[in-house]
Amino acid sequence: MASETDAPVDGVLIGEEATPIDLTDQAEVADASFAQVSQVQTVINHIHGDIGGASFGISGSRTKSRRTSGPVSGHEMEEARARYARHESYEAATQQLRRCNMVALIGTAGTGRRTAALNLLHDFVGGRREVVVELSPAYTLEKLAAREYRKAHGYLLCDWPKDDADGGIADFHVREVRRRVRDAGAYLVITATATSLPVGDQIPWQPPSAQDVLLAYEVAPEIASKAAAHITSEHAMADVVALARDLAAGAPLDKALGRLESAGRRDVVAWFDAPRTRGELFEMAAMAFTAGLPEASFESLLARLESIAGIGVEKADAVSADDPMPSRRLLRVAEGSLFSLSPGRRLEFKVANHRTHVMRELYQRHGMRLWEPVIEWLHECAALRDNPSAQAEVARGVAILASVSDYSYVESTFLTPWARGNGVMRSQATAAMAVSWLCLDETTRSEVLRTVSSWTRASAMRPKFTATLAWSGELGIRFPLEAVRMLWLQIRTSEKPVRHAEIALARLFAALTEATGNALPMLDWLARHISNDKRIGRAVDPLIRAILSILSARADGVGIPTVTAHLRSRPASAVPLAKLWSAVLVKRPHRRDALAALYDAVCAFDERDENDRSHVRALFAALVEALPAKERPLLAQDLRRYAISRNTDENRLEILLSLLRVFLSPAVLSLDTIGKRS
Repeated sequence: MASETDAPVDGVLIGEEATPIDLTDQAEVADASFAQVSQVQTVINHIHGDIGGASFGISGSRTKSRRTSGPVSGHEMEEARARYARHESYEAATQQLRRCNMVALIGTAGTGRRTAALNLLHDFVGGRREVVVELSPAYTLEKLAAREYRKAHGYLLCDWPKDDADGGIADFHVREVRRRVRDAGAYLVITATATSLPVGDQIPWQPPSAQDVLLAYEVAPEIASKAAAHITSEHAMADVVALARDLAAGAPLDKALGRLESAGRRDVVAWFDAPRTRGELFEMAAMAFTAGLPEASFESLLARLESIAGIGVEKADAVSADDPMPSRRLLRVAEGSLFSLSPGRRLEFKVANHRTHVMRELYQRHGMRLWEPVIEWLHECAALRDNPSAQAEVARGVAILASVSDYSYVESTFLTPWARGNGVMRSQATAAMAVSWLCLDETTRSEVLRTVSSWTRASAMRPKFTATLAWSGELGIRFPLEAVRMLWLQIRTSEKPVRHAEIALARLFAALTEATGNALPMLDWLARHISNDKRIGRAVDPLIRAILSILSARADGVGIPTVTAHLRSRPASAVPLAKLWSAVLVKRPHRRDALAALYDAVCAFDERDENDRSHVRALFAALVEALPAKERPLLAQDLRRYAISRNTDENRLEILLSLLRVFLSPAVLSLDTIGKRS
């Protein structure tokens, strides 16, 4: 007889021994899950574009550069070098790098290790374009030892997790890394909280003093001294630099200090220092994980948490028996409360970073008597039906919890159990959304990369599906080549169709285009690999479908084709896009869909705009180079017929056909041979 935990839910068996479902038959679930991740990505893009990550409230996060691997831009190098204060730890690192061509800066996040690393590499290799390359934290010691390093290049490996290689093997790999870097005349700087490198390669990293940073920005010495007295060990170097910039710009000292994160924390600490009932504490815990929801939705979730915790309405909250809720609502936002009610009746914290401080106090002050009910409640929230807003906020709250506690605890308690699904598919979207939020924090970014990579390599379908959701969001934006490799591998090696991985590739292309305007590395990688793939017949169909999903992608399924938007922002993408179209067009079963995607992309350009016309010309010219000679006239004929079948207006049709005549097949496309349109 099945136990309660093995009961069927939505037709899916719960439990570790349950047979994995075939997610290719769960199209509705998959579409809804991808839509949820996409909505969270829109919020994150807004944070990056408008408020620089402040609403997440995680100190030390770096938000200006979305991509976390590849060449470091000249702009970022210049910004890192501006008014940099060299100090004792920096000089020690300089000497170590000069001796061994390799150094690891070991210290906590938010202490300026990355900025120091960029300055070190600039000192040794200069500021020439694309001479400093950031490596993915997914690199293992073995991969570092096998990598080729280029002469006079600098390599940066930030937030590198400690490798779990065996001691003897690790020593061998370390010697090989050191030899390869030195022989190449290159330089490698690693930042980490712990590392597999020997102590001799490590520099215990301490940040420059706050006063030195303030003076480097030419803040008056007496003001710098007063301001430095307010800086504590809890402030990230980014906070100190922001303070220095404010003061250098002439901001009054009291106003500049008001922006420091500690000001928000004092209010939170004062609230927790006062005597609090269990009801108040559980209400605060609920807000930490669901801030921003409509008041009625919050109250429904809070009622469930109180039920799990075994508490009812506190006596202090009650007034009349026939009207308790309005009074409780008034008390919730009364003077001295940390909460506020928006005009749309959404419950929010009065100060955005209160959420992070509340989470820290809850975690540090309270044990399992509070957290056991909260954990059970969060598992329920993650699997809620028809409440994506609650799941999105829970995901955000879990990411904040990871920033103030221990990532491994959050991963084992929430992320991986949700990724496995345990029979309830909705929790997988919550896990993927949490991954996107975790990518905003440099202290968890590399850890979550490894977690999602392990889900991708899992034998079970559920974590694989969760991984595809995660790769389509902020994680894929941060690590585009890792994402495309993992998704491509899943499609290429699966014995069954992996539709969700195909969707994820298309979503990733759209996310990169919208967030950064640059999916060119992804397109280049795909064009190279589809060209080199030697499989034939039905064996190559999954890869062709994946390419077609990218060429047909639209943001949220509506709007102009993503291809059109990307060509406008990156004209150089015409070449890899043409190679991808060529790979699909020559496959007859997929030809009509490829023609439709090409037609839609071309017609989305404005024929009256010269820039748009040049993009179309470049795309057709690249198609000439990519297509086999015998395919060019056939494509011209088929595209002409397709355009006529779509009832294309006369002006646009004439332009389209003239382009085809110029670039593809003059003999076939003489305007005299067009004939009547059907």
